[in-house]
Amino acid sequence: MQDPWRRRSNSTAQQREEILQGYRESDLTQKAFATQAGISVSTLHAWRRKAASEKSPATGSAKFIPVPNLLSALPAPAGYHLRWPGGLSLEIRAGFHAEELASLLRLLPAL
Repeated sequence: MQDPWRRRSNSTAQQREEILQGYRESDLTQKAFATQAGISVSTLHAWRRKAASEKSPATGSAKFIPVPNLLSALPAPAGYHLRWPGGLSLEIRAGFHAEELASLLRLLPAL
């Protein structure tokens, strides 16, 4: 009688899941079950690790997700650069509040 767990050279996902389910239901060690199923212990271990990471990605190995750096592609914001005699200067970036600018200008000494 042929062993139901005997695998072909390339197992399908369903066959791998059946083998893993058989292992979970057995009381055998990984080595004993792998021998019975006709696979190597390292194959059984790899299938178990992959199945665990697919079921709970939070506890599985972290997957890298590339995130584009959108900030480096932004042009420098437009603004104003004011210069007074004597070397005093004030740079105003885009998005400033007029009230804040008025407060800053009031702090400047009369030139």
